[in-house]
Amino acid sequence: MCIRDRFKLEGNHVPILSMTVSPSEENLAISLQNHQVFNVPFSTTEFAKSEETSFEFLFQPFHSREITGLDVCVRKPLVVTCSTDKSIRIWSYLDKSLEQLKEFHEEAMSVAFHPSGFFILVGFQDKLRLMNVLMDDIRMCREMSIKNCRECRFSNGGQYFAAAHGNAIQIYNTYSGDLMLNLRGHNAKVRSLAFSNNDTKLVSSGMDGGVYEWVVHEGKRNEGHVVKTCNYSSAIMAADERTMICCGSDKMLRAIVDSEVTVNRDAGLCLTQLVLSHSQRLLFAGCDTGAVRAYRFPITGEFHEYPAHIGRVTRMRVSIDDSYLFVTGEDGALMMFDIRDKDSRRDKKEPTFSEEILVSKADLEEKNQTVTELEGRVRDLVSQNDYQLKILEKGHEDQMKDLNAKFQAELEREHNKFEFLQTEKNEMEMDFEEKLRHQEERHTAAMQELEQTYTQKIMQELEKYQSLAQEKELEAEQFEEQHQLLVEQHDRLVSELQEEFEFKIADQDAVIEQMSSEAEEQERVLEETRRMIEEDCDLEIEQVRKTYEARLQVEKENLLKLKGDNGLIKKKNAGLQKKWDDQDSILKAEQEKNAEATQKLKMADRDITGLKKEIKERDETIGDKEKRIYDLKKKNQELEKFKFVLDYKIKELRKQIEPKDLEINGMKETIKEMDAELERYNKTNQAFELDNQSLQLKLEAMHKELLKQRATYSDSEALNRRFRTDLEETVQYIQDHKMLKASVKLLYQRHCGDPVESAHIDEDVQKEYNRQRE
Repeated sequence: MCIRDRFKLEGNHVPILSMTVSPSEENLAISLQNHQVFNVPFSTTEFAKSEETSFEFLFQPFHSREITGLDVCVRKPLVVTCSTDKSIRIWSYLDKSLEQLKEFHEEAMSVAFHPSGFFILVGFQDKLRLMNVLMDDIRMCREMSIKNCRECRFSNGGQYFAAAHGNAIQIYNTYSGDLMLNLRGHNAKVRSLAFSNNDTKLVSSGMDGGVYEWVVHEGKRNEGHVVKTCNYSSAIMAADERTMICCGSDKMLRAIVDSEVTVNRDAGLCLTQLVLSHSQRLLFAGCDTGAVRAYRFPITGEFHEYPAHIGRVTRMRVSIDDSYLFVTGEDGALMMFDIRDKDSRRDKKEPTFSEEILVSKADLEEKNQTVTELEGRVRDLVSQNDYQLKILEKGHEDQMKDLNAKFQAELEREHNKFEFLQTEKNEMEMDFEEKLRHQEERHTAAMQELEQTYTQKIMQELEKYQSLAQEKELEAEQFEEQHQLLVEQHDRLVSELQEEFEFKIADQDAVIEQMSSEAEEQERVLEETRRMIEEDCDLEIEQVRKTYEARLQVEKENLLKLKGDNGLIKKKNAGLQKKWDDQDSILKAEQEKNAEATQKLKMADRDITGLKKEIKERDETIGDKEKRIYDLKKKNQELEKFKFVLDYKIKELRKQIEPKDLEINGMKETIKEMDAELERYNKTNQAFELDNQSLQLKLEAMHKELLKQRATYSDSEALNRRFRTDLEETVQYIQDHKMLKASVKLLYQRHCGDPVESAHIDEDVQKEYNRQRE
């Protein structure tokens, strides 16, 4: 095996996790360690066409590191996310596509989406920035000096926003940028913020174990609950504006009403994020294992758990119509769940999203300027086209005048030719009429001759018919006489045979009577002997039996003789029957001869009718020939006309072709000259391109080195900042020995220790999960 080609993915210098080929074997999908999936054309034809293979995203570019911020827009079907990969992405959850991507030089720690969809609030390490979401870009509008802002939220109306600044909460006016309130009460960093539905209250939770309710328009803390052993990670408020739900590091899910814990459920693991549906029927919780739980609200303790991420869940939000749940995690994935609640779907209405977009004045002016420039170009082109059309119309008018003059001259010539041909035609008609007369005379003479011959034939056939009729009558008389003689002979034979058989039958009857009388006498004798000799009956019976058996044989022989005589009589009768049949066959032969004679007469009649039909058909053929002669004359005239028209058109076309041939020859010469010039220009261009390519290669190499240096510098700076922020968090617990030890361990794990627990997961399980997620 040999390596045919080698390809590189620019800007993605990370290991390849897996590759697969499509069923049609035309595309290759490549998944990388930075969560990106690329598509490469795999067919041999695509490789042969282009030397440089284009790598395209199979879906869209994903986050390559942990997602730290998530929020959903109210008036538009958009979701915004920020990550430690220094990018902010806006997604459309209806189209399931990436709408906008903006990369920065530093990491974004939190993000919030304005309800109108025109602004986003992003918390960076150095400042908090309010940005405009334009049609094709995200631009900074205002900056607030808040460092390491890990939590920020817009109010439900969008008129102000809250941001966590260390252990304090600052509320700003969205449109003026003025600081309205600075809420202090937490002893450690604030981890979660949530406004009530009417924006009158704010719920906050922090690492000090405190959950507080703030009245926004007064700037005072109303209620609170503190568990010092717990670091709360999320807190929200229900629609009744009294119930606060919170979760933290103690693995408990709590509901707090008027500073008292009403619900205290053991979750069995650490819950990191909470979000409540707008219908107030479902409570969603994110776990540190990456799973998502769905609780019924009010909380009963029952839940359904769904696997989502590899690491812990970092953020959760619900869409405005309670149709989708959005979850992000440490693995850099944004998961979208479909919420199916039978009770809430009955009263749900589909939301109407706005289609307005934000455009900067400079972009609008540029577009208007380009539109005016294009309109000016269109006007210039229209005027040029009108001028060219007028020139063409004048040229066409001159050509039409020349053609009309030529046509008139040719018309006069054709008119003279037509008169000459008219005279020739009249002469030809006179000649044709004379020839027609001669043909008619010949035809009449031939018709008379045919009539005479056919009349003679008819007379001969009539004579034959009369002679055949006389012969037929004579044969019929002879047949009748023979028939009568044969009938008389047959009757005589039948009577004689009947008399003979009657005599024989009488003789046989007499013999039978004698035999019967003898049998009666024998019976009488036997009766007398039976009476007289009873003792010697056996011997006498045997003798009598023998005598009677002999007699019976004689009688049988007599009967056989009689049967033989009867068979002879039957044979004689059969011979007579054969004679009778022969006579019948002779009669039938005579009848057939008679039928043949009648058929001959019929054939003669048919021949006469056929001859008559032939005479009629010949008359009709003569008439058809005369019609054809007339039609041929007309066609001849029309063909002569077409001939004149075609001659005229041929002449015109020849005249038009000659100047065009001259123009074509001139154009060919100019094309040859242009080809020579093109070859010269191509040679010079190739030399320039070679120089340009060498310079570009040098430039690209320098640019890559510069990018690498910048990337290493920015990564080291980001790592330094992260270490400083984490160090600041650990310094807060300098008085508490246990907390200081735990925070130092966590600091060591983050910056010096092994990666997250996800590395201990089985590789096969990880691959199957990634496949299902894609």
